[in-house]
Amino acid sequence: MDMKSTGRPLFIESMKFKMSEKSLFAALLRSPWWVSFLVMLAVALVAGALLPEDYKIPGMLGAFPFFVIGVMAAWRQRNAIGTDRINTLVEEARQMGWRDFSILVEEGLRSQGFEVSRMEQGPADFQIRKNGKTTLVSAKRWKAATLGAEHLRDMLAARESMEAFSCSCMCLGIFSRTALDLADKTPMQLLGPSSIAQLMHDGAKAQGMHLKS
Repeated sequence: MDMKSTGRPLFIESMKFKMSEKSLFAALLRSPWWVSFLVMLAVALVAGALLPEDYKIPGMLGAFPFFVIGVMAAWRQRNAIGTDRINTLVEEARQMGWRDFSILVEEGLRSQGFEVSRMEQGPADFQIRKNGKTTLVSAKRWKAATLGAEHLRDMLAARESMEAFSCSCMCLGIFSRTALDLADKTPMQLLGPSSIAQLMHDGAKAQGMHLKS
């Protein structure tokens, strides 16, 4: 399951703040865009029906943030691939070697507007830069059945030593509970199957490659 990256499974964007994954807005950003508009409509209708006359308009305006979230979610999801396509790409990723997989990851990152450099030493495999912010990316453990907190701590230490803005780890398996808790408290993004599939899709498209459909 993707943590911090569902909805449109985009790779990490340089964030100005870290929204709690348990917040309502974070949950709506991970949901289909139309869910936010349904919530907005429900809030407006309830406010209009139940609040005193003097408070109806302010109450209905309280639904506006859900409109904003809906627009944000729609923008993120505009190029999202479907479930069947995700499943196909995930299975293909499990069969790939590092050379082919890393090429798709690298091209996928570039297609999403990042400057990409490979790293030969340390826990990170890529250093990416966008909007003046640097993120370290771990991708080589993409086939791991479980990714624990120890590797995340190594990534966070590398981030601190290199003064990077954030870091990210991808894995087709599961992230341990300790890893999830650590990521929730730090500048770390965990990318699961749908994000990896989207990245592969973007990378193949950028290269004009044909992956299984």
